[in-house]
Amino acid sequence: MRETFLTSPEPLRKQILLQCAGSGVGIAMLLILLAYGGSWHFLFPCIALIITSFGGAASLYDRCQQGRYVTIEATCTEINRAPFRRRIKSMYLRSETQTIKLAGIRNIHNLTVGDTLTLYVSDSTAVYEMDGTMILCSYLALSKVPVKRID
Repeated sequence: MRETFLTSPEPLRKQILLQCAGSGVGIAMLLILLAYGGSWHFLFPCIALIITSFGGAASLYDRCQQGRYVTIEATCTEINRAPFRRRIKSMYLRSETQTIKLAGIRNIHNLTVGDTLTLYVSDSTAVYEMDGTMILCSYLALSKVPVKRID
């Protein structure tokens, strides 16, 4: 089990650990509410957080163990930002063979046009095509490839 976890890519390991941390926070909140809370109604959201976080982590671990993900390395060609708070709405990536529009971007900081990104996508993710561009609405993890400096 540990070998499988250590051989999976670092961004996927980070996602698994973040989801396990969310489950740990849910357990801590549950224990605090059990010790000090007077109402049982507040326990249900904690239980839901624990189940969804741990279930997501287990699902992602199983996907990594079976190798059911696709790794795409691409260069960012365009970034569309929301006018409010300058959050990234979508971005266009150019791989070797396709142009990919990535919608539903999570928190990514310090991203500029021309950066090389590694995208981890489930093998069962729905991919849509519009005007020769592949559109992805979900992904497992996204990481920026560090630039190698030559001194």
